[in-house]
Amino acid sequence: LDRTAFYPTSGGQLHDIGTLGDREVVDVFKQGPHVVHVVKGNNIKEGDKVKGRVDEVRRLQLAIHHTATHIVNGAAKKLLGRHVWQAGAAKTMDKSRLDITHYDSLSQKEMDAIEKEANEIVKQDIKVNKSIMQRKKAEEKYGFVLYQGGAVPGRTVRVVEIPDFDVEACGGTHLDSTGEVGEIKLLKSSKLQDGIVRLEFVAGNAVAKVEKQETAKLSEIAKLLGVKNNQVPSRAEELFAVWKKAKKALKKKAPLSAEELKLTVVSEASGTDDEILEKTAQILKTQPQHVENTIKRFLKELEEMKKQT
Repeated sequence: LDRTAFYPTSGGQLHDIGTLGDREVVDVFKQGPHVVHVVKGNNIKEGDKVKGRVDEVRRLQLAIHHTATHIVNGAAKKLLGRHVWQAGAAKTMDKSRLDITHYDSLSQKEMDAIEKEANEIVKQDIKVNKSIMQRKKAEEKYGFVLYQGGAVPGRTVRVVEIPDFDVEACGGTHLDSTGEVGEIKLLKSSKLQDGIVRLEFVAGNAVAKVEKQETAKLSEIAKLLGVKNNQVPSRAEELFAVWKKAKKALKKKAPLSAEELKLTVVSEASGTDDEILEKTAQILKTQPQHVENTIKRFLKELEEMKKQT
């Protein structure tokens, strides 16, 4: 095409989809200086005039996740230290991930603090500045922090700035203000290798989708434990305590009785399903996504211990 509004997969951000005329665009990528559009159906002939239409819902969600990535990066740098540098990123419809330079794994407290700071920037509804600048002038103004997302070729660079918070040379799609992100929710962190930590998170409409999944997950856990959703933390805490006690007793060759292995605690916790799941994870000293398997393991081992009484 002589010109296009379709964004090709680049900088960790997925491509746009949509239509060219009556043909569906399923992939867009760069080949040298050209933007290649992959379409379903009959091939478009040279000289054909076509009208492109970008899928607005997908474009918006990808822009939300991209702007959210800049916000999370800024929050991590502010809270963990200036040594934090973006080491990689990916933005999809479902979620976003950000790899940062950091010397240690993140605690739940640090994760919560980053999420809180990120959402504070969202609430402030700060204008996101996007400008094309001469490379030399951009470097003089912002320094080499511009390239934390990777080297950018050319004499000019597109600068995406959240004033007094984050700045980066970036060619991706972005929102006009931080408030348009809606909400940011950190899902998990993991240490990829020495000095590199990965953060996974969702933003915008993807948050509601994840929360729905978490409610379903909590319901499954409650079913495993034979309690209501809001009773999961107390029962999980009791399970953990009984499991540890039973393991110690078994090592001493004095297994607990079947009565001592029974679970009876059913006190109720307050908060959203997300908060209850996170509280349960803290009790079990794991991350929310591992709660169900951890409980399954404890229950299975307790059943095996009962057979030895």
